[in-house]
Amino acid sequence: MVALDSLDDQETDAPATSSWRTLLARLTRIDLGPSKEQAYEDRLQDRVRVPLGSAFPIAVLNLKGGVGKTAVVEALGSTFAEVRDDRVIAVDVDAGDLADRHGRRNALNMVDLLAGRSVTRYLDVRAHTYRNGSGLEVLGLPDYAQSEWRIERDDVGKAFSILRNHYSVMLVDCGKGLKSIVSQAVLSESRALVVVTNTSIHAARKTKTTLEWLAQNRYRKLIDSTVLVINHTEQEKPNALVNKELQQLSEQFPANRVVVLPFDRHVYAGKEITLPRLSKKSRRGYLEMAAALADMFPRRDVASAAAAQLS
Repeated sequence: MVALDSLDDQETDAPATSSWRTLLARLTRIDLGPSKEQAYEDRLQDRVRVPLGSAFPIAVLNLKGGVGKTAVVEALGSTFAEVRDDRVIAVDVDAGDLADRHGRRNALNMVDLLAGRSVTRYLDVRAHTYRNGSGLEVLGLPDYAQSEWRIERDDVGKAFSILRNHYSVMLVDCGKGLKSIVSQAVLSESRALVVVTNTSIHAARKTKTTLEWLAQNRYRKLIDSTVLVINHTEQEKPNALVNKELQQLSEQFPANRVVVLPFDRHVYAGKEITLPRLSKKSRRGYLEMAAALADMFPRRDVASAAAAQLS
């Protein structure tokens, strides 16, 4: 029997380059240990791979389109999958281009998953996803132009009930309409949010509106579990007015829950995203984002204690 993983086109990582510390150790056998930068990244990875007590759905959203939200879902999910040793999935409820940023569409999608009468095993779910080289799986929707099917609130609930049995981290690529029944269903299931803005004045102001709407519509608790992402989707530097708006947004969150992503040519190309092709600063930003979210994870010992009290 052929393993499902072997059916996916796994992309190999680019070869690692040796640092001067590694070269010195090879030549002199003197090990200086990790650099300050490497030690920082090691600590970030330790935070990301912390054991998770239960499934942790994260909604990625903004009222403004064109801010790079889908690219953030793909790269963040790939970062989680690469660092952790459990299963990570990204779910498209926006009918956007997540599958294109991921690399390939599975012939089966959410419609087929929900139509299955007996989807209980991981392999049953796995047949509907495509996994990239980092280990991230994506569950997509039917081609928007070719299908009359539209996702409904009950579909979201059923999909979550299936997926939370098999995945630890669940990222959801949300649409712009926060008032839609689908978005509200996703928000009700989510344990944390990633709100993405780019460096345009319109996006910054839409982000402010997004946060105000969440606070005024029974999602204030979710704001306490939100990471703000300032995504430089264009190479030009923002002007003083935009910087002021972004500063005001950033001040609403602790410093460790504000992540700035630099302009990245690989992401800008609009094609499949692979972590080895991201810039070093981008990869660091996604690792910091994943660590900030992982700090909110319910710990396994806490979850076990709560379960014991209920039994």
